[in-house]
Amino acid sequence: MAFIARVTTGFLSVAVAIGPAGPAVAAARGPAAGSTVHAAARLAVARDQGRPAGHPPPGTQPPRTGLLPLRGRPASVSPRGAFSRMLSAAQASAAARTCARYATAAGWANGAAGTPLVTAAAICIAESGGQPTVYYCHPTGQDGYYPPVNCAGLYDRGLWQLDSQAWTSISDVCAFAPVCNADSAYAISRGGLSFTPWATYTSGIYASYLDDTQAAVSALHTGTVPSGILGVCLSRPKYAAGVAAVTARCASGAKRQQWRIVGRSVRDGKLCLAAGSAAKAAPVLLSPCAQVPAQRWRAQGHGELRNELAGRCLRDPGGSVTAGTPVNVGACRTARRRTWWLP
Repeated sequence: MAFIARVTTGFLSVAVAIGPAGPAVAAARGPAAGSTVHAAARLAVARDQGRPAGHPPPGTQPPRTGLLPLRGRPASVSPRGAFSRMLSAAQASAAARTCARYATAAGWANGAAGTPLVTAAAICIAESGGQPTVYYCHPTGQDGYYPPVNCAGLYDRGLWQLDSQAWTSISDVCAFAPVCNADSAYAISRGGLSFTPWATYTSGIYASYLDDTQAAVSALHTGTVPSGILGVCLSRPKYAAGVAAVTARCASGAKRQQWRIVGRSVRDGKLCLAAGSAAKAAPVLLSPCAQVPAQRWRAQGHGELRNELAGRCLRDPGGSVTAGTPVNVGACRTARRRTWWLP
């Protein structure tokens, strides 16, 4: 599903999780006929050769919150990603599903101008082929799988191939865990405001996978519901009927931020997002799922979610970036605090 919105600055966070290793990628392919890849990106695929030299080995530290890219600090270094070859159609399709799933869970928005979710997932495919534990060792030009890392120098790590030297604050435990890698990449990109830290973005290689990624994103039904205020996602303080829906930090790794879209309902297990009443500024709560107007939401205009019972739209009162702020319904109009992107 696609919805349109705008962004501004907000808050970011990072969490830790552990993920399994994946098989190596081998086959090659080029952009399919009818692809949306720009001509410049096609030329970049053919032009980019070789890999940068390595650097001294970094130390590793626990991940920290609020990661933002310094000017000139790379997220990855290799312009052709970990495997230095194009994926087959089947490999690209499988990688797109993996990358789209973790990208939406981190909080990248689906439907904003420039579609950050699609771009982020395409970069993930180009960087790692969707393999959570792959690394690329720059001094040797060899790929490997964690654990361990057998590389005496700079290496790029995990789904978004996070540079071990530029991001020493991101430990290997985090970088090779898909949820933590995605959350860290979200923070590095400032929620989709900047993808230039990734070498496969600036080289144009990522564009070869935009069609695969768009198909995977269009098939999504589960993920975060980000606000038009960058870094803010819809959440809940606990899982119980009558609990108010609240704002939270995106890229936290929290399952309470993951929602499933079924028809016009926004679900969390057996509970659905519902307007508390038809009143002005009515609270938005979790209630047992049922086919009732209070639980039906329609995406309209520039990203507003209009509730059928209230006839009003989901909003973050005052545009607060404070986690735990209860959301409610208000007049439907284009504004960042009244904008929400469904997965």
